[in-house]
Amino acid sequence: MAKAFTELELLVAKIQKQLAPKAEVQHNVFVDGRLSKRKRQIDVLVRERIGQYEIRIIIDCKDYNKPIDVKGVEEFAGLLADVGAHKGVLVSPKGFSEAAKTRAEGLQIDLYSPFDTDVHKWTVRATIPATCDFRSVIMAFKFSTSAPLPLTLQYDFYSRNEIYDKAGSALGTMLANASRKWNNGVFPNDVGEYVDLEVYDTKPVYIDSGTIHNLKVPVDLTVSTWVQRELFFGQLPIPKISGFKDEFSGKVITNSFQVGLLDPDQVARNWQPIPSEDEAPIAPVIMLIGTVLYGEDGNKLYVPVEEGLS
Repeated sequence: MAKAFTELELLVAKIQKQLAPKAEVQHNVFVDGRLSKRKRQIDVLVRERIGQYEIRIIIDCKDYNKPIDVKGVEEFAGLLADVGAHKGVLVSPKGFSEAAKTRAEGLQIDLYSPFDTDVHKWTVRATIPATCDFRSVIMAFKFSTSAPLPLTLQYDFYSRNEIYDKAGSALGTMLANASRKWNNGVFPNDVGEYVDLEVYDTKPVYIDSGTIHNLKVPVDLTVSTWVQRELFFGQLPIPKISGFKDEFSGKVITNSFQVGLLDPDQVARNWQPIPSEDEAPIAPVIMLIGTVLYGEDGNKLYVPVEEGLS
């Protein structure tokens, strides 16, 4: 089994290759020292040509049990000068002391720690600040008729009475059809009020009179909707990411990351409700938008939410 420091070097080489797929990334190579006149071991060497010039970047990996101090930075600066590197990078999973950061900044040396969710000694559990915007709807049904026919409506007629077309074919209840249109995105889901939306695509429609057997009464049916939103802030788990954490800025450098399915019930229970994006405790990096769906009986049918970077 490879030793820990070798595993770290291979991990860093893998990440760097992902970040710079066109560059030549080599692990454990030896380069002539211009000043020392001897071979110098390089953990990860990155070569890339820009026109007629070859750019060489030296990455040194330290698997210490404590942060790198200023001495480690200065020793690395000596290596860079000896091999004539154009850029130097120190990678330490344990980070760097404040003095080391100050010295490295003056020497223009980048300081990173690996940020990778694969299974190894330095596996990270990654999250990203996010807001989740759930859109829900309140419906009010409107019923009218002018036919000189007897009509009796039962309680909750909008969810209980079958509606028919002119040929007598059943079209479903008002609630079932309105819920289906909302779920399918036919009704608008921007926050606001929408008046007299059509519940059925065919006209006229009919309803049982409730008094005379098989007598159908023509009716006009519409629905008005009030679209609301619930906004939540939380940390979205990132099951797959590979990159470097910049020890100066705290930001993660990566080409891509993967988010999984988000349980809206967990969001409602565990995330922080906020009145607006401006009220988030940390600026969100990603916005997720979910729609609360409804069954034909009007009950909410939360579904998992999946969204990319906004």
